[in-house]
Amino acid sequence: MIFKREQLLKIFIFCSMLVVVIIFLTLPTASQANFDGKETSGNIYIPAGMVYNNVFYLAGQNLNINAIMKDDVYLAGANINISGPIEGDLMVAGSNVVINSEIKGDLRVAAGYVTINGKVGGNVTILSGVVTLSKNAEVGKSVIFLGGNGEFYGKINKNLYATAGNIVLNNEILGSAYLAIGTEGDLILQPETNIHGNLEYTAGKTAQIISGAKIQNEEKFTQAQPQTKSQPHKAKGLGLVLWLAGLLGSIIVGLVVVFVFKVQTAKILKQLESKVALTILTGLICLVVTPVALIILAVTIIGFPLALILGALFMVALYISRIFIALYLGKLILTRIFKQKEASAVWAMILGLSLIYLLCWLPFLGWLVKLAVLLWGLGALMAVVRKELNLGNN
Repeated sequence: MIFKREQLLKIFIFCSMLVVVIIFLTLPTASQANFDGKETSGNIYIPAGMVYNNVFYLAGQNLNINAIMKDDVYLAGANINISGPIEGDLMVAGSNVVINSEIKGDLRVAAGYVTINGKVGGNVTILSGVVTLSKNAEVGKSVIFLGGNGEFYGKINKNLYATAGNIVLNNEILGSAYLAIGTEGDLILQPETNIHGNLEYTAGKTAQIISGAKIQNEEKFTQAQPQTKSQPHKAKGLGLVLWLAGLLGSIIVGLVVVFVFKVQTAKILKQLESKVALTILTGLICLVVTPVALIILAVTIIGFPLALILGALFMVALYISRIFIALYLGKLILTRIFKQKEASAVWAMILGLSLIYLLCWLPFLGWLVKLAVLLWGLGALMAVVRKELNLGNN
């Protein structure tokens, strides 16, 4: 299994959005996890001996977790050190993550640096700049790694799937290794490497296989072809940059809306909940009629300046309509799915925007999501503006 560039792009987007969702679901307050440890200026320490029976989620600057976790665990922070056993799955996002304990379920981690010293009973999925699977570590199933440099010294009981700049193997893999190495990178098999299955890899050059390393079945090397057509890849890269810039820009505008227009935003959210079909129809009418009215107004000499002002306001309305839908969806997810009593408007807005932008990226369905969000949000906004300006049936 060798990842293609298109697959890498999709995986990167998925993992990035996964990180966003993890962080923004956990950041509002540590108390949501029934937190009983010590907290000082973002540094959270949970001592050994404590037991958590339910799903646990927590965020902070520096996390040091030593308690016994009986269910799934979700963590986000800058520096995260996990030394307590986890009987469920672990999903973690951070800058520097160190895992010393046993995880009986699956491990999913996105971080700059990842070090795994303990045992993982299930699968391991890693998005990281640098990952180290130490000699004392063991993975019960397969490992999927996407990132920069990977060093694997611990046992893997099934397969290793990796796309990275450089990879060093010095471990036992009971299955096969399917690897894609950067054209300028290295694949090094050190003496204690023992791959029971196949080694299939794509790279710019053949692997450095040091004496003592074993590949018990087939070794298959595919020469990475030089990129002769760079423009399509540059276009995709530019598209990803613009996508991320659009998301960040919407978040900034959303923060202004949330903090400056609290009362109006609350009214629009109430409008979104009532008469959804009529609200969408109102948005459609506004979308079609308003440009025509502005053009008619602009052809008159006296009305031209007013047409410019109203046109600018209409463009603003089109842009911020997604903010209200994002806030509504985010609060819905946090309150109904994650059972938060009072969802933070900021984090709900960010979660909702992340979800909308991800859905808009989907082929075929993306345009439909954009249209639905635009009409629903615009309709609610125009309905509230109409009430505020007393433009009812007068």
